[in-house]
Amino acid sequence: MEAEKEDKKKSPGEKKKVTNESEKQIVESINIIIFIEYIHGIFRFSLVNEKLRTPDWKMKAFTVFIIAAFIVLFTTYFLLPTDITHYNSENYVQTADKVRIIILFIQYAVCTFTASFLVNSNNIRIITTLANLDNMLQVGKSSNFYSKSRWETYKYMVLVVISQLATSILDFVAIGDVAWAIAATPLNFIQKLEIITFCKYVDFLRRRLLMINSYLKTFVDEQDQETATVFTIRSRTVETTDKLNFIGRASDSNTKIRDAAKMYDVIGQICTMVNEVFNFQILTILMSTFAFIIIIMWTSLYYYRSAISELPLLMNVIVSSFFWICYVAIMSIACERLLLVRNETKILVNKVIMNYDLPKTMRVQAKAFMELVEAWTLRIYIYDMFSVDITLMLKFISVATTYLIVVIQIFNFF
Repeated sequence: MEAEKEDKKKSPGEKKKVTNESEKQIVESINIIIFIEYIHGIFRFSLVNEKLRTPDWKMKAFTVFIIAAFIVLFTTYFLLPTDITHYNSENYVQTADKVRIIILFIQYAVCTFTASFLVNSNNIRIITTLANLDNMLQVGKSSNFYSKSRWETYKYMVLVVISQLATSILDFVAIGDVAWAIAATPLNFIQKLEIITFCKYVDFLRRRLLMINSYLKTFVDEQDQETATVFTIRSRTVETTDKLNFIGRASDSNTKIRDAAKMYDVIGQICTMVNEVFNFQILTILMSTFAFIIIIMWTSLYYYRSAISELPLLMNVIVSSFFWICYVAIMSIACERLLLVRNETKILVNKVIMNYDLPKTMRVQAKAFMELVEAWTLRIYIYDMFSVDITLMLKFISVATTYLIVVIQIFNFF
């Protein structure tokens, strides 16, 4: 209650200053991702005088220049006379590998253009809404909240760098074309980075929902302790805890559960915005990954039937596609973790509803909270076709297995 009184005492200018500081902290937690995106021509927003702004014309011109440079590079490469036009058994995997890179380029160009030109407003709204939510959650009282977020970003980046080093080394060894390998490396890297960016945005939601759960759990545990009968013959020691008692004591005038419901509503709105920003990008990632699996199937069966060995090139395609499947799995697991936290929220709110010792006003607030939990499922949908969760991987594997059977049957006719 003291925190609420302190918040009311703050002037609008002070609240705006706190919000700007929260925005700055959020941006700093993904600063390394933003920096790398800038280098590759992806501008979600710009930070001018510690305020978020849409990218200016110079940034957008740089995006167009980067895309045009890649177009010229690949066009020039394919116009050069090479033996790739002779589809013999020795360059079949080379063709497959280069088709894979072309798919990556198309994916990169479309996603870069979308992020830099079409979804800037949503990206800014996500950060500003997160900052307002942090003020409601009183994140400032947790000294290591943003530092933990930065460390998680670094962990994601280590994963991207390690996987990219593995695929880049294979590109240099297998293809033998240094110019081509150098051109392919940034395409692979930036697409993996975009998947990690999506996972980080989902992680923003999960960590804040965990804070709401911690507030609810603290309240539920305190109510259980008050109703429990304790027999002791020793002097009672007071246990200290670092948990913030956000909801406070149960009373008819306590509206903190309603405030927690408002926070959940904000998380639901942010989840919708994240879905809109990454909708097309997730779809292209799934399509390209499935295309890579098809390439693996056709190439492997081709060499199995022809008994010709191009092991380095074949391993390059297989390892690269394996990493892409792993990134789809990481993306699915990130969304699944958010859903698991939401289920925990549902359980905690239900405990408040079922506690008949609480004032009726607080139980009514909890019932309204439960309706919000049911309304905001916090699922990431890809154009309302299917959701991104652990079942996505199962569907992905099922479709790939079905296609493998079809490909094998087709090969039996030749």
